[in-house]
Amino acid sequence: MTICNIAIAYYNNQNFIKLLDTFEKEFSYTFNATIYNKSNDELILQNKFIIQKHLDNIGREGETYLSHIIENYDNLPEYTIFIQDDTNNHIPNYKTFVTFCKNIIVDKKHFALYPSTWRKGGNPIKRTIINGHNDLFTLPSRDAIKVACKNHDIFLPKKYITETCAFFICHKNSILNHEKKFYIKLREWLLNDIKNGFTLEHLWKLIFS
Repeated sequence: MTICNIAIAYYNNQNFIKLLDTFEKEFSYTFNATIYNKSNDELILQNKFIIQKHLDNIGREGETYLSHIIENYDNLPEYTIFIQDDTNNHIPNYKTFVTFCKNIIVDKKHFALYPSTWRKGGNPIKRTIINGHNDLFTLPSRDAIKVACKNHDIFLPKKYITETCAFFICHKNSILNHEKKFYIKLREWLLNDIKNGFTLEHLWKLIFS
């Protein structure tokens, strides 16, 4: 039985392959990996546990994650790990990330965002969201998070702190708390505006926690 699947949003950075190598050496659970290739190139990877699929290059990593959930909604493994390809920018130590995922499984937690760095050599970044408002320039508007929560019936606390860059592990029950049509609608919303991808980055904790 596959207890874990790693869903990878790939475009042009192959550093994630080193992370997969670390999983193969350090991870204590059965897993496979699905690479969603949004580039025009074919990745040549000789590994039986890796599946490669092609997606149009739209919607940033959020579209990749949502497409994976929609496609696998009725056949999810116990845990899914969602990552982007540029792991060199966001994960300072690959063994630490693997241990982070192992601990979530051992503790039987249902969701956790990894405290990612924005760029290589930086410190992990967290953002505080108050009443659904944040002044981040990449968001469509200051109240974009509040508007998105209202439109998608996502519970919005008065204040929450979230990690950034969307590297996370999620139990299937947290995904199944929402019907498939929720993710289909969320994907349609995501593709309406390129900036919605930055809003979604701040919604994962609310969707799955």
